[in-house]
Amino acid sequence: MLMNKRGFTIVELLIVIVVIAILAAISVVAYNGIQTRARDSQRSSDISAIKKALELYKINNNGYPTCDGGTYQAGDNTASRICSIHQIAGLLTNEYLGKEFRDPINSGNYQYKYAVGFRNNSNSCSTNDYSQNYIFGARFESNSGNVPVYNCWSINLNYKDGTNF
Repeated sequence: MLMNKRGFTIVELLIVIVVIAILAAISVVAYNGIQTRARDSQRSSDISAIKKALELYKINNNGYPTCDGGTYQAGDNTASRICSIHQIAGLLTNEYLGKEFRDPINSGNYQYKYAVGFRNNSNSCSTNDYSQNYIFGARFESNSGNVPVYNCWSINLNYKDGTNF
């Protein structure tokens, strides 16, 4: 007696392969979105901690910290320097932050930028009182910041905060 053994047809195998490929593509897209949201959440948390540290520093030192090794604003050789947040002189101590804050990507436009002597009032690059105002900028990947594009410092930021007076 002959037994008729049947396997899967080529069409059935192709359908299974296509279904697996679709599920894999959906998983990759969802994973990338989760990573983006996680990095943006980390940025938001870092920004809160840095702003609190800046205010504590101002209370103790009668002004905001200056940049250590930052670049001067174009045409301005006063103390209005622009720097990455990890270059702020006197802020990176256990008294204020306790750790070094850097953007999760930390390259290109994805850096935390800080400048003392600027006010958070518009997208202008003009300087104001040196010690009583600051601007802090970052770039969120999901573009959920409060500014469409802030290009005052020659890098595209979509989050800007600071003093408003």
